[in-house]
Amino acid sequence: MKKITVLLAALGLCACAGVNKNTVSYQMGKYDQKAYYVVAGEGADKEAASANALANMRQSFYQNVPDAKDITQINDIMANVSVDKVWRDKSSKDKKNYFALAVLKRQTAELILQVPANALDARLGALASQLQATDDKFAGLRAAFAMEPLIKQRNVVQDLYVFVSEEQSGYETQRFENYKKLYNDRLASVKVAAVVRGEENAVLLSLITDAVNQMGLSVVGPEDSSAMLSVEADAQVDGYGSERLKGLIWASTSAAVSLRDLQAGTTFARFNVYDRAGTGRRADSLRKSMEGVGNKASSEIVKRLTEYLKTK
Repeated sequence: MKKITVLLAALGLCACAGVNKNTVSYQMGKYDQKAYYVVAGEGADKEAASANALANMRQSFYQNVPDAKDITQINDIMANVSVDKVWRDKSSKDKKNYFALAVLKRQTAELILQVPANALDARLGALASQLQATDDKFAGLRAAFAMEPLIKQRNVVQDLYVFVSEEQSGYETQRFENYKKLYNDRLASVKVAAVVRGEENAVLLSLITDAVNQMGLSVVGPEDSSAMLSVEADAQVDGYGSERLKGLIWASTSAAVSLRDLQAGTTFARFNVYDRAGTGRRADSLRKSMEGVGNKASSEIVKRLTEYLKTK
């Protein structure tokens, strides 16, 4: 029995002797990863290793939540990060080989992020009340557009909260989702009829439809009587090989665009866009030229629609 005990003790000592306690993974393993967020750094001395650990932690936030660069709370979080461990790998021949661990208590980061989240939710709640105060689809759109930048900021805070929190979940998720749904539903209730006439109109119609949908508005056909606004475009094509430069076949296209308020019976914007493209094939030149017209028209349509709806 004594022999067995001695043998087991010897094996235990051998196992301990085989563990390299100088590795980053070993030192990080001492922390409860659920309660702490730990990032390592390396440098030629203790100061450099510590500075690199802190820099690596900040960079990890930006890598996982790129838009976090736009919020000031990152600085507040970093102010609560400590360099908890600095050591040199004694097994290395390089005497200028130091490591450091930057440590953040996740609960501390949660409390820091809850402050802007609550503030943003309060502002969103006030604007949401304005939207809910009327059934008029146009009424309150100014409030809806005012919600947009707040929702973007709140999304960044939420993403960062999920990344650093103990449970890897968001803060007051349902409350925030309700505000986003109200915002999306109000924009989607505004229907825009899209009418494009002329040659190669399918390309132009597709680009305009995508642009208006990305605004959150709903695009419908010209026959839909529930449409409140309309986008009308007349496309024209010129230059099927009428101009050859450097061996290319050029196509020139244009579009005259009108934006109308169907409820008021008024046209609130008119503009023209032009583009041309040259390739070795007539069909490719025409398509590329029309895509250029479509992109220019779409950008201007989004700008003019936004400006108009903000006044409603």
